[in-house]
Amino acid sequence: MADKTRKGGFARYWPRFLLIIPFLLVVWVPFYNRVEPTLADIPFFYWYQLAAILIGAAVAIIVYRLEMRIEGANSEDPTDADSSGTPGDIL
Repeated sequence: MADKTRKGGFARYWPRFLLIIPFLLVVWVPFYNRVEPTLADIPFFYWYQLAAILIGAAVAIIVYRLEMRIEGANSEDPTDADSSGTPGDIL
């Protein structure tokens, strides 16, 4: 195996910490364990969970786009011998 140096470190993986947001929205049950306020006669408990799913999806899209932007910035390095630029290449 070739000796690979760690590129980026925290700078590359910081967007993944944003995934804690939807996790905390759902884990903290006492916050949304109630009936009032209602939205179109739907109790808060249910519409909050639906909103948490939508927020989680939005955060996942943001994390994906940020990581692709960071990966694209790192792959433009001409000294990067690990990437061949071939689509579907598994390293």
